[in-house]
Amino acid sequence: MNNITLIFSMVAGIFCMTLLGSLGGFFFKRSTEAETILQIAKNKFVYIGVLFYLAGAVANIFVLKHMPYSIVYPMSSITYVWSMIFSRAILKEKITKQKLIGIISILIGTMFFGMEGFINLMH
Repeated sequence: MNNITLIFSMVAGIFCMTLLGSLGGFFFKRSTEAETILQIAKNKFVYIGVLFYLAGAVANIFVLKHMPYSIVYPMSSITYVWSMIFSRAILKEKITKQKLIGIISILIGTMFFGMEGFINLMH
């Protein structure tokens, strides 16, 4: 696999890993509409959430095969960006200035980690 293909694969893997993880959390949130623990356990959204988390874990393993843990794990914080998008778009939650500053900070931080990781892949 050449370097460009590997970098594209890693970006796609990180994109999938974080998106799937966020969707898992979203469906867990949806499952809490039930009133009791037993109703939650029987709720289809719990199982959909588990499937998304599992798919995200598989994507995580793929990315970890090619990139250092010290790079991949901090980049998993992009999950919070997806969560903010879903909470606003679907759950109609309010995005405050503090949340927006946090999301911008996450994006800046992951850019630094990502640049280092992808530079290392080029060598």
